[in-house]
Parts: sequence; C-alpha cells; structure tokens
Amino acid sequence: MHIGTFIKYYRIFKGMTQKQVGDGICTPGHISKIESGHLQITKDKIELFNQRLNINVEKELKAFKKLRLDLELWHDVMIKQVNGKMELLKETIEQNPLIKIETLNGTFKLLKARYFIMKGELKEAAFYLSQFSNKRLSFHMFDYDFHLYYHIKGMYELAEGNPQTAIKYLEKIDRDIYSNPESYYHMSVGYHDLGQYDKSMRYSQLALGYFKETFNFTRCIDAATIQLAAEARSEEASLASLVEKYDELIQHCDNLHDHRRKAVLHLNLGNLYRDVMDDRKARDAFHIAYGLLKHESDKKMYVNSLFGYIDSSMEVDGSANNEKYASLIEEGQTSVRDMKNSCLETFFTMLEIRIQEGEEAYYHYIENVIIPLLKEEGQYAQCNYYIQKLYNHNRMDGSREAKGKECVFS
Repeated sequence: MHIGTFIKYYRIFKGMTQKQVGDGICTPGHISKIESGHLQITKDKIELFNQRLNINVEKELKAFKKLRLDLELWHDVMIKQVNGKMELLKETIEQNPLIKIETLNGTFKLLKARYFIMKGELKEAAFYLSQFSNKRLSFHMFDYDFHLYYHIKGMYELAEGNPQTAIKYLEKIDRDIYSNPESYYHMSVGYHDLGQYDKSMRYSQLALGYFKETFNFTRCIDAATIQLAAEARSEEASLASLVEKYDELIQHCDNLHDHRRKAVLHLNLGNLYRDVMDDRKARDAFHIAYGLLKHESDKKMYVNSLFGYIDSSMEVDGSANNEKYASLIEEGQTSVRDMKNSCLETFFTMLEIRIQEGEEAYYHYIENVIIPLLKEEGQYAQCNYYIQKLYNHNRMDGSREAKGKECVFS
C-alpha cells in the first residue's frame, strides 16, 4: 500500500473530506490524485499532512503493514490450531486502533467469525458474517477477502449441519486468489456428509498433503480421520484394515495427548461398527468417546457420542435397562435444547419413543420423521443407514413389505 492510499484511509477513519485535508496544502483534485497513487507526494507535503491528520504517516504505514502481518499470522495459527498463540494474537489485534480502518476491519471480522466457529459459538460467528451484506464493508475488501469469506462461510455452514450450502460456498473459491489448501479439508468434510465419498477421499488427500508439507501433525490427524471415514464407505475396504488404521491414529493422539481428536476417532469407530450391526463394539467405542467429550466445549460431538452410546446400548440390551437410558436421554435432550439444535432433538425424541411406546412406534418414527428429515438436511450417509435399518426390520418382521430406496445427492 502506497502513502497516498494510506492517507485516504486515515482521512476516512478521521471522518475528514478531501477539502479539509488539503486546505492550505493543495486542491481536492490533487488530494484525489495523491490518494489514487497518480501523483507523487513530496516530503514537505508529507509533513504537512502529518500535522493536518495529527499522525506520522510513514510510521503509521509501517504499523499498518505490521497489523496486516499480524492478521495473516492469526489466520495461520488458527489453521494450525495453536490455541495459546491464537488467543494472544486476538488480544493484540483487538487493542490496535488501526483495526478500525475499513480495509483491515473486513479481514478482522472474517477471522473473528472463524475464531467463534472454532469455539463452537455459532451465533457470534453468524453476527460477523452477516455484516458482509453491507455494501460499504464489501467495497473496501481486498479480492483475497472475498474468497476468505467463501471459505469461512463454508466452515460455518458445515458447523450448522448444512453440507450442501457449505459446498456451494467452498466451490466459489478461486485458488489463484486464495491459495489456502486447508479449504480442501472442509470440502472433504462437506462431500462426506453428502455421501460423495470419492470426492471426499480426493479432497482429504489434498488436505493431508498440505498438512504434511507444513508439519501440522494435529491437522494431519484431522485429514486422515475424514479420509478413513470416507474409505469406510468403500466396498473394497475390509473392517479389519479399517480398525487397524483407527488404532494407529488413536495411538498418534495418545502420543500428542490430544483427547478431543481421540474422541472423534472413537466416535467414528462407533459409527463404523454400528454400520456393520456390531452393536456391542459400537457401544464400547461410543462410551469411550462420551467419556472423553463430557468435559469438552464441543457440545455437538458430546451429544452425538451420547446418542450413539444410548442407541447401540439399547440394541444390545433391549428393554433391560430402560430406566438408565431414560435418564441419559433426558441428559441429551437438555443439552440439545440448550444448543437449540432441533435436528438432534428429533433423534433423542426417537429414542424416547422407543422406550415409552415400543419398537413399532420407533420404526414408524424412523420412516415418517427421521428419514424425511435427513433427506431435507442433506445428511445422505445417515439417511442411508436408517433406510437400511428400516428395510432390515420390515424384512424380519414379515408383516410389512420390505423395501428401501437409497438416498442420493441431487
């Protein structure tokens, strides 16, 4: 950024017109040419502008460039998930008065939205993202920032459970302008949630390559985890091979003392066992995840692990421990109400119906509420699981026609 452009932004920041800044120094037309970079500015005039704006333009320009570097570093440590440094940089940036200048303020608000997404505070993230409908803010954004917005908006939609919308934003990214390969990871997650496992595998491989190149070992686990989840949907993958790979990743988590990622792996392992109808092993995996997540801030994963534990346990025990599971269901319902997550609340209602009204009411609810809801939400992998479950029940029951139709992306 040249000095003239900086004078323009500081003039706007101070709420001054070109005439007010140039009065007694040069005409508003000259100010316009200086601000656009079409007219060189002498040292004498720089000193006059310093006095008029009550700043040291050259010193402030250096501080401005330093703040831009701090914003880039803040984004980098968020990508690497270095939590202590992330908090320190956030505090430093927020205390810098230059952050109010509109070109930097847009970048700052985007990164703050990302910060809140990582914290699981989606309401706060939505507040900052909503400000980009403001034409004034958009006018002062760099081209890079528009694509940063697509990335962070995609992350937000994934966190909200809207993979189709997330992919629409992530696919808008121009890699020549915004080269951050971390977005491949989020594309992999989105495509996995949509049941497009080949695409999920392809993008997780790109993300894994990037994390390896940058020696980002914790994010390597993230990419390998989603890759393994996609591989589990492949007809060529054997259960024994997948379990071995899960055990290897869990060992890496133990080496890094990373309980949250270890919990994610056990949660995924529980889903893997559940898909092959091995409910005992599913229950054990979900129970470990539930224990690890009980005191973590990620309430959604905690609730998912609790749901998996109750669901698989009921498959194993039948109605033997209904009183225990009723208490756990109530715990889950309280959590999802606090989260204001109506989709997850519906799933706990399904478990409650199974206890209170019996198996037929439970499968009726799956057919008429759960499957249509998952189709509407674009959760095709889960949708297919419940279609298969309903099909198996109807076939074994014999009183109803056993039929199922795979839920596909459209």
